[in-house]
Amino acid sequence: MKKVLLSMAILAILNSCVEKKTSKTKETSKPKTELKKVEETPKSKIISKEFKTKTGKTFIITEEKSSASISKITVTTKGFSEVNESLKMEDSDPFNYALVADVNSDGFDELYVITKGAGSGSYAKVYGFSSNKDKSVTPIYIPELSDDDFVYFFPNYMGHDSFYMEENKLMRKYKQYKKEDEQCCPTGKMKFLEYQLKLGESSWQLKLKK
Repeated sequence: MKKVLLSMAILAILNSCVEKKTSKTKETSKPKTELKKVEETPKSKIISKEFKTKTGKTFIITEEKSSASISKITVTTKGFSEVNESLKMEDSDPFNYALVADVNSDGFDELYVITKGAGSGSYAKVYGFSSNKDKSVTPIYIPELSDDDFVYFFPNYMGHDSFYMEENKLMRKYKQYKKEDEQCCPTGKMKFLEYQLKLGESSWQLKLKK
């Protein structure tokens, strides 16, 4: 009798161990669900501004800002007799401000778009668009400066410049750098430059006045 009871107890213990092992196996075999973080793509910020000419036409500047340092700038028009295709500046520095003026004194305003770099130099750049007697708008050609011309026009230049109008003249100014100046803080004399709008072979050209 004792042997029978002992055998039954041993069988019960073995069955209990097998059930526990099977339960653990089932638990470990369950697939683990991983939660992955979905990164959102930052949305572009779009800003649109209108600028009126003295003849009642409208330039519309739209800036699509994909980051703090890169923008896509588009110029469209309203009121001109011919419909223009959108004039685009891809991968541009951010839009800063715009000037509307009749620099070539033909009775029709041009648009000058000023961009500003996001870096420590805050370098300014100008894009121009001329009115063809209020019928249509075309880009103004701005030739690249040679190394010699850059040295002549921009002595001690390291950015922090701006454009402005003075009696229908497009002007540019910046403070010259001294050797001991940090890039953020020029302390030299102010340098002034004047641009002239001249008719080239196929388009208007914006050139620095010597």
